[in-house]
Formats: sequence, C-alpha cells, structure tokens
Amino acid sequence: MGISQATLSRAIQSLGNQIIRFGRYRSIHYALRRPLLAMPDAPIYRITPEGRVEALGQLSPVQPTGYVMTNADGSASHSEGFPWWLDDMRPQGFLGRAFVAAQAETLGLPPRLGDWQEEHTLRALLSQPGNDAVGNLILGDAGRQYFLQRPEPVALPSAGLTAAYAERARQALSGETPASSAGGEQPKFGAYAETTNGPRHVLVKFSLDVAEGADNPIAQRWRDLLLAEHHALTLLRENDIAAVATRILDHGQQRFLEVERFDRIGPHGRRGLISLSAMDAEFIGLGRGGWPAMTARLLAERHITGEAHQAACLLHAFGTLIGNTDMHPGNLSFVTDSGRPYQLAPAYDMLPMAFAPRSSGELPTTLPAAGFDSQISIAQWRQALALALSYLGRLNNEAGFNTGFGECLAALERHLQTAAERIGRLG
Repeated sequence: MGISQATLSRAIQSLGNQIIRFGRYRSIHYALRRPLLAMPDAPIYRITPEGRVEALGQLSPVQPTGYVMTNADGSASHSEGFPWWLDDMRPQGFLGRAFVAAQAETLGLPPRLGDWQEEHTLRALLSQPGNDAVGNLILGDAGRQYFLQRPEPVALPSAGLTAAYAERARQALSGETPASSAGGEQPKFGAYAETTNGPRHVLVKFSLDVAEGADNPIAQRWRDLLLAEHHALTLLRENDIAAVATRILDHGQQRFLEVERFDRIGPHGRRGLISLSAMDAEFIGLGRGGWPAMTARLLAERHITGEAHQAACLLHAFGTLIGNTDMHPGNLSFVTDSGRPYQLAPAYDMLPMAFAPRSSGELPTTLPAAGFDSQISIAQWRQALALALSYLGRLNNEAGFNTGFGECLAALERHLQTAAERIGRLG
C-alpha cells in the first residue's frame, strides 16, 4: 500500500467500531462492518440439552459480503456467505412457504421464498422470537427473552389427541401455525404431546382430510406412504439402527404420522443439528453423488466419525432397496453437541418415495432399477437386503393400506427379487 504500519494502525483506529479485528499475531484480519438490518451485530445463543441458555457469540455482517462470528471465548471466524451452521434454520419446505404466506408482507419480505436473499432470511429469523427452528441455536435477544419467559409447555393429552391434531392440520394448511424451519414438502406441524414415551416435542405429518371425498386416490396414496414410513423407521429401530420414534394415528379418513423430535430433550432442552446439505456446502461442495460419496469425503477430512459414515452407507443401501428416491442431502443430519467429528443423527424420512403422487396427479406403481453404490460394502448390501425383505413382509401383513397400494407392494417384491439376484453376484 506504500504506507507504514503506524499509518495503517492510525487509519484503522480512526474507524473505531466500524472495524472488526480477528485472528492473532501474523494471522490478524480486519473487516469493515456492512450495514444490514440497521444493526451492527446479532447475538447468537445456544440451548443446552439441559435447557439452559448460553451465549455463543456475536454475528457481524462485513464488507463486501459475508459475516464474522466472534465467539464468547474471543475467537472469531469469517464466512464468505450466509453462515453454514445457520443454513438449516432457513424457512423451507411446506412450513417455510406457510410462514412466508403469513408473515412476508408484515416483515417487508419478498412474497416468494425463492426470491429471498440472506438479508431476508436473517430478518425473518431475528423478527420471529418464537421460531421453533431445527437444532439448538437462537438468534437475537428477543429470541432469548422469549425462550426464558415462555411458560412451561403443556402436552396435548392422549384423550382427544387425534381431534387436536386434525385442528392443528387445519391451521397448518391455512398458515396459522407458528413458524418452523423443519424442511420437507409433506404437510406437517409441530406440537408438544403425550406419546407412548411420555411428553415429547413432535413433528406431525398428515394426509389431507378426505371425509367429503373418501375415494380421493392422491390423499389415499399419501395415507399409505405415511404408514409405510412408520414401518420403515420402526423396523430400523427394532434392528438397533438409530431412527426416530413414530406412531400412526387416524382421525376418520385423515392419517397422522407422529415423529418424535430428536433435537429436543424434555420440555426445554435442545441438541445441535447440522444437515449433510449444510456440511457439504461448507466443506466439500459435491452437491450430488449420494450420501456415501459425501460422507466418505467428510470422513476423510475428519468432520464426521467412521461410524457415522458406515451408518449412512447402510441407510442409503436400505433406502435404495425399498424405493426411497428422495435421499437428498437434507434428509441426513449429524448431531453436533460433542463437537467434531460429528455423530450421525437418527434416521428420518425413510419411505418408498418412488410411489409418491407426481405433480401431474399420476400415481406410480413401479420402481426404478436399484443402483449399487461402490462406496457401500458387500456386507452392508446384504444386511440392507435382509432388512428390506423384512420390511416387505411387514407391509404385506399390514391391514391399514388401501386396496390400490397392493400394486406398489407387488412392484416392491419384484424389485427386491431382482436386487437380491444382483447382490448375490457382488464379490
């Protein structure tokens, strides 16, 4: 720059609080604050598994793009874009669109979620203190105060629970439910309810109420898929593979899949959670290639444990064999409470999505040929095949499916017969 160190130091000092300094010794960096939302910093808090609020640090937008996170211990880091560890808190999926429909105009945000920039996301997270976001982080002092002052949650009682869920479903479809960042396109809502395991925070997926047209084939297919998801996750748990606890509840023609949240502990405790999608974007940038390829890279760079990679491979093999065509990076997550390397979170969203209704209204009854990912060992393919055959047996013995789902079960049986023959040739 053609100036002395003393001249530079005086210039930096003259800018006062506009400059953020981070790093030590020869690694010192200086960043100029970027005006965003008329506030210099956004405090970040973490909720412990015991339900205590801890200050994590301050998030500061800086020029020309990106953020500096100054941690409570004085350390700091810079991210070039929206911080990856906040990515999963973005409004997304069915609940995200419901939030936008209900709140965008009030908050001065674009009416389409796809048009949002980082500023819009940050404004939404800071302006909704009751946002029941995925994981254990809270943005802003208003969110901290809301968490500390909210009353003890009262679980929805078992008596009349299906009627209560039906009303919550109606509110979710009309955009009346509280904000949440839980992703996925299936209609859902959050609740605190009495379950078979006691009071739990739950996400409840639901089919549309077809009481006025019980022969609606699309609604019937989603009813069947919710039941199929329940069986897949129950089977995994019964075989000592970590998966969410689920329960099926019916209210007339409407079906609910109650999913216990693994990022919530008791009435107030929370666990840190990061999706494979967020980790891929920050650390490896593959964007595609399947869970095994992504987790193999994350393992090689010591971001996840070896057990997490092996479990992801087995889940991917099982999902492939049962026709889960929706194993995108947002449907696999890691628990972050104990730091890196991260452990795999319980499995969720595991079902034969190949049978899901298409946007055209078509109801598929066939499965694509299984691809045999080379990252998955022969032993894992054989274990996954045994699980998939057990799964088929459970579905064939289930009386809760509609008659039309029989074609799907026949297709799954043929699919597994072909897969078994090909797995037998692996060596």
